[in-house]
Amino acid sequence: MTYVFNRSGTMKTIQLYLEDSYLRELDAEVFEIRDGVILDRTIFYAASGGQPSDLGTMEGTRKYEVTEVTKLDEIVHRTDFQPTVGEKVKLKIDWERRYLLMRQHTAIHVVSSIAMKEFGAMITGNQINQDYSRIDFNFKDWNSEISKSLQTRVNEELRKNQEVTVLSMKRDEILRMEGALKVDLRLLPSTDTLRVVRIGDIDIQPDGGTHVKNTSEVGEIEIYKIENKGKNNKRMYFSIHK
Repeated sequence: MTYVFNRSGTMKTIQLYLEDSYLRELDAEVFEIRDGVILDRTIFYAASGGQPSDLGTMEGTRKYEVTEVTKLDEIVHRTDFQPTVGEKVKLKIDWERRYLLMRQHTAIHVVSSIAMKEFGAMITGNQINQDYSRIDFNFKDWNSEISKSLQTRVNEELRKNQEVTVLSMKRDEILRMEGALKVDLRLLPSTDTLRVVRIGDIDIQPDGGTHVKNTSEVGEIEIYKIENKGKNNKRMYFSIHK
């Protein structure tokens, strides 16, 4: 349920992961040094909306470790040492870590969609990690039987091998679709066209994160903990397994 989207406007860095989450390497050029390294293009995802940033390296006159990527007015790559403006670099993401996050992110969409449609749980937040994910939602009387039912339904849908596609849709069109808006409207870009992720017939929503191509890549989820976080607020933790 991440949202980061900017392919035009004032941002100069082209975010190629928005079009292809499976890119592992890329040649780029250092555009600017300002609180970190700004490139003309990148495959490094910048932390936002519960999805952590990618890690990896950029290789130029030496190898630089990419330790954090943030989104300000530009995509900023923080490194152990800094290259120079104009330096040509080869970007390499930590693919094993990225792929785990992609699987978790797609799983979060499926879990949140089914929780909302079939159990009436309104999602209020989420956090993606390599080994587990958590979802916060507003639901008064959650119990272990509901958790079991939700887990069963999610795994049924994941096993259907449904395709995950990235679309560009008119803002008004996607916002008119029932259930498509799962974040605060103010968090979305003000652009007329939005990046939208569709997961078969399970879910569709504006999103700027990285996902797998098919639900079969996710595996199965296991809901292993529910916490009370205040009146009607619950926090659910799940892991994924092949």
